[in-house]
Amino acid sequence: MASQPKTLRTFRIVGLLVLACALGWTGSARAQLLQNLYPGFFEPANPQVLDAILFGGGFGSQDYGAVQEGFQLEQTVTPYIGVVGRVTGYQLWIGDHFNNPLAPSTLTHQARLNFARLQAGVELTLYPGTTLFLLGGGDVGDSSAAVIEGDFSSWLFTHTHHPINFSFSASHDYENQVTSSEIDVRMVMFSTANYLATAGGGGAIYQGGQITSAGGQGGPDLGIYFRKWGFGVDLQGGYGTAGGFGQLSFIKQFDFVESGRF
Repeated sequence: MASQPKTLRTFRIVGLLVLACALGWTGSARAQLLQNLYPGFFEPANPQVLDAILFGGGFGSQDYGAVQEGFQLEQTVTPYIGVVGRVTGYQLWIGDHFNNPLAPSTLTHQARLNFARLQAGVELTLYPGTTLFLLGGGDVGDSSAAVIEGDFSSWLFTHTHHPINFSFSASHDYENQVTSSEIDVRMVMFSTANYLATAGGGGAIYQGGQITSAGGQGGPDLGIYFRKWGFGVDLQGGYGTAGGFGQLSFIKQFDFVESGRF
């Protein structure tokens, strides 16, 4: 019987060695997998790029209207990770006591609201042409909400004449407890060295807080982007909870690469 404790101890030692080897191999395999999928993951991006983006637009319906304008800065850190800062100003007009997803819970029925949203976070390049933004921040002005947001965009069939872009965005407002999401699918219809034109459709849905049942809107959209100027315009129309609506948005992008040229 004296040999039984020694035998058990031997099995325990062998088991621990096997476990250690397995964990070591798993860690090595994971590192190799990361290297294969994202070569140079921890290396600084070369070249370093700073993107400055101006954006704005307006939304109009029979129950409410909104204007927004802002800018976003994106700085590469590694080839797959960047840091992001975004500032957005909102002017919101509400009619007929409409429960608007942007309105603070304490001021839902105020005719006009003005506030700014300050956000920061990271940009993850999951695959060429596929990005994910993870942001957090808060509002100042007529709203004091804390907000989290995720924005996903992916270009598909990029080697064809008609690539398709799929985008999805979701956010949660901790003041009015409303969760909002948007989805958009569009195809490149025409593309030249100077511009590209897109067509597709999309919509938004929201619920939470005083909005007890899901609301939203959707419809077709058209867009054009001028490559030389880094300038794009989108137009969408459709129908939803607030009745018929129209939306116009624009974007202007500046790229600064190391030396500051753009």
